[in-house]
Amino acid sequence: MRYLIGVGNYCAWDDSIGLRLIEYIAQEGLERGFRAIDLSGNSLNLLNYMEAATKHILIVDSAKMGRRPGEHEFFKPEDVQTQKELRGLSTHEGDLLKILELARLMDYPVPPITIMGIEPEEIKNEMGLSATLAGRIPEYAQAAIRRCIV
Repeated sequence: MRYLIGVGNYCAWDDSIGLRLIEYIAQEGLERGFRAIDLSGNSLNLLNYMEAATKHILIVDSAKMGRRPGEHEFFKPEDVQTQKELRGLSTHEGDLLKILELARLMDYPVPPITIMGIEPEEIKNEMGLSATLAGRIPEYAQAAIRRCIV
């Protein structure tokens, strides 16, 4: 199985881009050769998709990369370092890189993982999505799907 997983927070403006992308894929019926998953409730649930039968996981999330708002990039978890300061690992705040580290420590069969980072225009405590990112959702979906099924 291949998974395209969106993470983020609906209440944090552009941080919801991964979740909005999963909504778009579901609404447009674009799931072919992979399963689209919304992990908005708890990023620790990523561990549920780490099985021996999993061929690939593509995670879509907002990522501050120093690019122009709306630009996206694909990278491997081992190619980056986290900049988040967390007090621990909880269901209320998550760090994908820390979750992957936990999976390895607990001997989960960690499949190949790619992250699609999308540069946010703004992260704020408000529901919605900037026009910059919203207007590019079909483009992001096509790029993510191409990467997920390869």
